[in-house]
Amino acid sequence: MPPPEPVRDAAGVAAVVDDARREGRAAVDLEFLWERTYAPVACLAQVATSRAVHLIDPIAGAPLAALAGLVADPDVEVVMHAPSADLALLGMEFGVRPARLHDVQLTAGFVGLGAGQGLGTLLERVLRVRLDKGERYTDWSRRPLSRAQLEYAVADVAHLLELADRLAERAAALGRTAWVAEEHERRYGPEARFVPDPDEAWRRVKGHGRLSAADRAVLASLAAWREREARRRDRPASWVVPDRALVELARRRPSDRAALEEGRGLPDRIRAADVDGMLEAIREGAAAEPIPLPPAPSPEAQARLDVLAPLGAVLVTARAAGVDLAPSLLATRDEIASFLLGVIRGDADGHPLAAGWRHDLAGGALEDLARGRLALAADPRRPYLAEIDRGGD
Repeated sequence: MPPPEPVRDAAGVAAVVDDARREGRAAVDLEFLWERTYAPVACLAQVATSRAVHLIDPIAGAPLAALAGLVADPDVEVVMHAPSADLALLGMEFGVRPARLHDVQLTAGFVGLGAGQGLGTLLERVLRVRLDKGERYTDWSRRPLSRAQLEYAVADVAHLLELADRLAERAAALGRTAWVAEEHERRYGPEARFVPDPDEAWRRVKGHGRLSAADRAVLASLAAWREREARRRDRPASWVVPDRALVELARRRPSDRAALEEGRGLPDRIRAADVDGMLEAIREGAAAEPIPLPPAPSPEAQARLDVLAPLGAVLVTARAAGVDLAPSLLATRDEIASFLLGVIRGDADGHPLAAGWRHDLAGGALEDLARGRLALAADPRRPYLAEIDRGGD
């Protein structure tokens, strides 16, 4: 059967979205380019219901606003695979966020299939369906799209609803439906961010940890200016001013153009508007409240953490293996270390390991380990770790 003809106008998009709303469920995927722009550039959208697969061509003129509204509709379950970039595109372009999202890649990690699995791997392992990966790295912006490209796009969503059902069944059989829901809420709920916040951009600047608290406030102001300017120009933030130049400007705090241009790493041809913007950002940052980093552990706390963190990583790996769960879903090494430090300091509240399924599965045991109530020993049987209750308060 030949692939469907892509929809190229607003009326066609409305019909696709109406079909999905009537069913209350749809699989969605976006093909895009994200190389030379601030935001992803949508090239093709795919929507599948139980009845049909639809293709939408925004390059040919089909608007995606109605599709964005579908993703944000609480009455429609939207099934996607690893949708972070797709959600960034919809968030930046239309200001929406998902309401009822099912990420099949995320759910797969809870049912013994491993974390971060590609769609082709999941389809083959769960449904015995093999995808043709020939168009995986194709240029989706070129027109006309070939039949092979259209067939690849259709295959990306054609089996997603069935895959989601099978994974949900496995999660239910394992008693992990609540775990899956909690993790979806954490990653895709109201507190999740898909669009960069200019006021938080300094946290992504390499080298911010080496600045003083006062200089970090200047960096925060500069990074916020850069983020807004990058979005206005639709260019990657690093193309506006690279990180190393921002850090140096935050340290030096030049007060005029001549002093600013003495710094290294700035674009060869810097525009007057950019100079004015950076100088204003430096002035605002210098007048702002300093931004301290969390206090470093005391020598004693650091010494305890140096011993506990590796043990904690072993414990988490064994606990995850014991229930056939991807360890990275339970906790990363950084999360383990930060939680243990919180336990040592007495301020672990609010940490992902301090509540919910993570605490039930590993957080409580990590607390016992940090407080000396739990000892670990090698065991020849799976998961190859014995936990020894030492008692105590």
